[in-house]
Amino acid sequence: MRRKTVEELKRAGTYRADRHATREASGSLLKVLPPPPFALSDTARAVYQEEGARLIEMEILKPSDLRLLAMFSEETGVYISEMKAAREEGFVVVLPNGISATNAHRKTAEQAFKLAAALAEKLGLTPASRARLKGEAAFLDEKPGAPDPLDFLNN
Repeated sequence: MRRKTVEELKRAGTYRADRHATREASGSLLKVLPPPPFALSDTARAVYQEEGARLIEMEILKPSDLRLLAMFSEETGVYISEMKAAREEGFVVVLPNGISATNAHRKTAEQAFKLAAALAEKLGLTPASRARLKGEAAFLDEKPGAPDPLDFLNN
C-alpha cells in the first residue's frame, strides 16, 4: 500500500505533525512570498502580504499552505469590509414592520470571522497552533511589547 504524501494528508485533514513531519522536506519552506494563487480584494491582498511575511519569518510557510493563506486573507478581508458596512448602517436595524433585527452585514462578518479563525488555526497564526506546528512553547516567538498582529481587525 502506497503512503500518502504530506500534501494529500493535509488536504484530507489527517496530517499530524508528530507523525508526518519527518516526511516533509525542510527545504520546501518558502523564503519569498509568491503572489496569491487567485485574485484577492485590496484588503485581502494586504492581509496576504502581512501574514505571509510573518509565516515566512517564523519559517513555517510551505507552498502547500498558499491556498489556505489566500483563503484566510479573503475571509479576513470580507470580515473587515462587512464590519465597516455594519458600523456605518448600525449593528441593529429596524425593519419596515417595526421589528429590530441584526444587520445582515454583521451576520456576514460573523461567518467570515469563524472561517478566518479556523483557517488561522491551520496556518499557525495563533499561539496554540504555532506551538503545535513548531513543537515549541507557545510564546517563544512572541517579542515583549510587540503589537498584536490582528489589531487591524479592530479598525
